[in-house]
Amino acid sequence: MKQTQSTEKVLVSACLLGYRCRYNAELLEVRTIPEPADAIVLVCPEELGSLPTPRPRSFFEDEHTGADLVSGVGGRVITEAGEDLTSAFLAGARRTLAIAREVGARKAYLKERSPSCGCNTIYVQGEQSRGKGVTAALLEKNGIEIVPVE
Repeated sequence: MKQTQSTEKVLVSACLLGYRCRYNAELLEVRTIPEPADAIVLVCPEELGSLPTPRPRSFFEDEHTGADLVSGVGGRVITEAGEDLTSAFLAGARRTLAIAREVGARKAYLKERSPSCGCNTIYVQGEQSRGKGVTAALLEKNGIEIVPVE
C-alpha cells in the first residue's frame, strides 16, 4: 500500500494571491509563492479581526510597532482619522496564529508594509519605517518563520 505524504501547510496573505481584502479593496498583482498549491492556507488578519473591506488606511500611532503591541509594551494602530483599531488588529493576529496552529504551519508569507503583515517595514504616523506588523510579530514570537513579500 502506497503512503501519501501530506504537504506541510504555509500561511499566505490572501491579498498576495488576488483576493480583494486590502484596506482599499484594490487587487494586487498575483505573486508567486514558492510552495505547492495544496500547502497554501490563505489568511487576511485584518478581516479575521472583523475589519471590513474596504476599511480606512491604518498605521502605528508612534514609535511602538507590532512587536511592542504583542509584548504588551504599548502602542496603538489607528486610522488617519484617529480611530483606535488596536483591538481588531490584535484579534486578527491571534486568529491567524490559531489557524497556523490548527493546520501545523511553521512558515508564513506576508505582505510587506502592512500594519498586520509587515515583516520588516510598516508605517508609523503615515511614514514608512522599520518594524513588524502585529500579526508578523505574533507569528514570529511563536516560532513561525515569516517571509516578506512585496
